Amino acid sequence: MSKASSRPDNPPAPPRQDDGFALVIVLFMVTLITLLVLRFVTQSRETLREAEVFRNQTQAYYLARASIEAGKVLLVSSALAAQQSGQNYTALNQPWATPIINYPVGHHGFLSGRIVDESSKLDINLLGQNQFGGVSQTQIQFERLFSLVGVNPAIIPAIIQWVTPLPSGSAGGGPYQSMNPPYHPRGGPIGALSELHQVAGMTEAQYQALEPYITASSGGQVNVNTASAIVLESLDPGISPAMANQIMQGRPYTSLAALSSILGPSVFANVQGLVTVQSSVFSLQAVGTVGNTRQAIRAILSVNGMQTQVLSYRMGGTRLLGQIETLLKQDSSSGSISSLNSGTLP
Repeated sequence: MSKASSRPDNPPAPPRQDDGFALVIVLFMVTLITLLVLRFVTQSRETLREAEVFRNQTQAYYLARASIEAGKVLLVSSALAAQQSGQNYTALNQPWATPIINYPVGHHGFLSGRIVDESSKLDINLLGQNQFGGVSQTQIQFERLFSLVGVNPAIIPAIIQWVTPLPSGSAGGGPYQSMNPPYHPRGGPIGALSELHQVAGMTEAQYQALEPYITASSGGQVNVNTASAIVLESLDPGISPAMANQIMQGRPYTSLAALSSILGPSVFANVQGLVTVQSSVFSLQAVGTVGNTRQAIRAILSVNGMQTQVLSYRMGGTRLLGQIETLLKQDSSSGSISSLNSGTLP
């Protein structure tokens, strides 16, 4: 047999280079499609998460707003109930003074709120009303308050300059002109207490120490039914810590006459025009919670009978949220939690 007859009739064709290239293309396309699908799924999940966060923020905001509106109703109903019972005073034993802590709303929402009597504090704007020069009784009260809370009273002149109305055409001056860059004091009453951060020399630690005891909204008199011991002591050097505690033990007062026996005639005469048993300005502090999202609102209201007027309205911010939640935790730990917490309206 010849060598030619021993070879196969149809030998296998060698692999073509085009087949390997096609396989690479197919694998590349499959990988690309897989990556595109994974990217689409990832983006879809991110979009869903963003939509969920936005939904939670919106719901939490409206829960906080609902708490503010509920606070308005509570204040009006408390005032009307006091008037109808013939006890025309404002005190901490009334329904408005009990906070709402984590009241469940719907499946995932919680509502918290707290009302604070602004007349339980000293009004910082009163420092700008000394028309006679010298050291006023108001300044003495603030010096005493600052000392009691551990803040150096030396900063008070800068506050006085900030809140005192400037003469027409005057640019102010004092420590503010030496700042870098220099700036002018407000030259009039402040509308929000946080503006004190702009006062020359005011530190955050000082502001935090003072904030629970001062206001920019009360309009003057201190309510002895709601004021803290520190504020009561600040009213007059003759009010000792023991007297302040005795005042608090005797609450609520329907009139100021009962204070005379506690303070004595001379001290009572000094403070009689500075104190009251009624209040009309309140701050409402609310937090709405949905999932891990929280929104905070603080409103200051003036209440006159069934009429309420919003004096200021502030939303959100980490600082405000932290302040309100700290206050609510303090109320929660003290045991003064509203019946709303158990799901029953007062």
